[in-house]
Amino acid sequence: MWGTGVSCGYPHGRTVAPCGTLGIVDASPVDDDASPASAPVTPAQRRSTEMLRGLRFGALAVAVIAGVWAWRQAGRYYHVFWFPEEENALSLTRSMPVVAFLLWGSFVCVARLERPSGFHRGLSLFTTAAVGSLDCAVFACLWWGESQEIQMSYPALAQLAVAALALGAAGVADILIRDRRNHHAKPRSRRIRLLRPTRPAAVATALTLAVGAVTLALPAEHYAAKSVQVPAAPAQPVPESLSDSVTWRRAIQIPNAGDLQPIGGVIAGAAGPIVITDHGAMGLDPSTGETTWSYTRGGKLVTFGDDYCWKEGNAWCYAAISPDRSRLVLGYDAGRVGTPLVVLDTTTGEVVFEYINNYDSIARLGPNIQVTDQVLRAGRNILSLRDGSIQSTLPYSTFYEYENPHYCGDRNIKRCWKYPGPTQGGHSTLVYGTICGNPSHPENIEPKDDRNRWCELITAPDDDPTALTLADAVVPTSRDAPEYVGGWTVRYADPDAAYTELSRHQDPKEVDTLSFPLEAVSLDTLAGVDDAEPVALGSLNRPEYNRSTRTLAVLGAAPTAEEATVQARFDPVTRTVYHVDDADSDPTGPGYLDDLRLTAPQAQEGIDLVRSDGSLALHLDYYSEDPAQEPYYTSNDAPYIVQAPGVITVVDLHSARDSSGDGYRHELVIYGVG
Repeated sequence: MWGTGVSCGYPHGRTVAPCGTLGIVDASPVDDDASPASAPVTPAQRRSTEMLRGLRFGALAVAVIAGVWAWRQAGRYYHVFWFPEEENALSLTRSMPVVAFLLWGSFVCVARLERPSGFHRGLSLFTTAAVGSLDCAVFACLWWGESQEIQMSYPALAQLAVAALALGAAGVADILIRDRRNHHAKPRSRRIRLLRPTRPAAVATALTLAVGAVTLALPAEHYAAKSVQVPAAPAQPVPESLSDSVTWRRAIQIPNAGDLQPIGGVIAGAAGPIVITDHGAMGLDPSTGETTWSYTRGGKLVTFGDDYCWKEGNAWCYAAISPDRSRLVLGYDAGRVGTPLVVLDTTTGEVVFEYINNYDSIARLGPNIQVTDQVLRAGRNILSLRDGSIQSTLPYSTFYEYENPHYCGDRNIKRCWKYPGPTQGGHSTLVYGTICGNPSHPENIEPKDDRNRWCELITAPDDDPTALTLADAVVPTSRDAPEYVGGWTVRYADPDAAYTELSRHQDPKEVDTLSFPLEAVSLDTLAGVDDAEPVALGSLNRPEYNRSTRTLAVLGAAPTAEEATVQARFDPVTRTVYHVDDADSDPTGPGYLDDLRLTAPQAQEGIDLVRSDGSLALHLDYYSEDPAQEPYYTSNDAPYIVQAPGVITVVDLHSARDSSGDGYRHELVIYGVG
């Protein structure tokens, strides 16, 4: 019979589900709040219980999402939980979620055995809420302190704070639900029941998830980067000569960082000049000097590798650009958790991708990176410049032979130094490092020359990064490492003769007077990527170090008491050589422009652009957007020329007295002169 509870085909005395229903699922609504010993549950009570169920489900979902997010960030960044001064606080935060789960679980177990007292219920509610809130507060305070230091959202901690708060909310909701169930209880059913979602529960779940999503998004938004992009425009050619006067001026105020030198400089991009500052970069319109695209964030830029800098203001120390100038790489200081690398399109300002360069230790060193036209090498990983995907990872054994302490001794190189590769490689070649030293010396004779005179490059094609090639006879600069411009470097044209001659001279003054047949050689050729012919430079001494030039400058031999001067310049784009002493040469082109000497500022007389023969090419008056009544300027470093598509610029980073006359400010002044 229907509804009598009499079994159908079962022995008498056994209670089963009515005929026509599933024995394991209660098809009728099960009212957890119903109690035969109490008044019927009101609609308001039922609705509040359903909302608590929705809150519990939504909070648990938020906790899981936040926990997974924190776990992934902890795997993406190194040393996230390494707090030397807060180790005790961190151990406390690790134990708090465990304590909350134990308290919650103990109450659930007790609630299934007996009806808890009011004191027990109140204590459980207070403890669960307090532990979740305190746990959240500790994580949030840690996040705020660490984020303020690096001016970016510190990984994992904000997500853990949200997870702790969500767990606390879920625990409180669960305790309240179980308490109502105990006060309106009917005999517990052993059947599995499928809870039907109700509108109040669904609304509460949706609201909880929405609040959780906003809470998770806010920390990152607080330190979000500011980016302005523009459509790509056709690139203009680089001017070949100076104009008769200044076409535009641009002064950029740089905040005073106390005793620290400001970061400021200009490099050439694919569509015009690019300004590098403490917190990012901006592209300039070559016709007007106005800002086209920009990218800034709160963190401060870091220097790349061990490259030499003139001062802190040298833009080459803080930015790496591909040989074709289409990609710009910036790195931000994120403390012990690594360096976020940002790759920008230099024509539009678009962020191509971001990559976290992690350190193998907690030492905060500049990341060792390198850019070709196709890839970015960050540590052992080779990434595509198109989308940031990892193309390959170098095995630890890749450089074992060259890192061996006996390598230099086996090759009879007495004074041997190893340097990382440059930030800009060849067009299709990676330069992993340089091994430099002096040619062999006679036995038991201490060499007087402490400069490197001979270098070997460890190269590989960027599409086959483990196919190493050792290229020797590369000529270093006076700073002991080779010079690279546009994917080219300088090499001894007759390595055997040069090696023999260098071995005969121990006095550095003697070596500076020697001349060797030198040639410009492509890095791609050294790595076997192409077969571009070397270009003869003449009988000269060594290349000059200067990262801001468009050409490779080579110094001639000098008398012992005189300083060597540039005698030839090689343009990698046209593969032509400009000889400084050629009276018939046309006063145009990249070689001529790079050879212009910019006088160090004298008093308030401005900047002079002087030709190699001493004649004046152009005079620039000092410029400031907010000059004092009695202007006073002090350049932080010597001004320099940047040849960019569409314009030739003179860059001067100086300190200027402000209009009030009471203080000074840092200004990066850019003059369009071609």
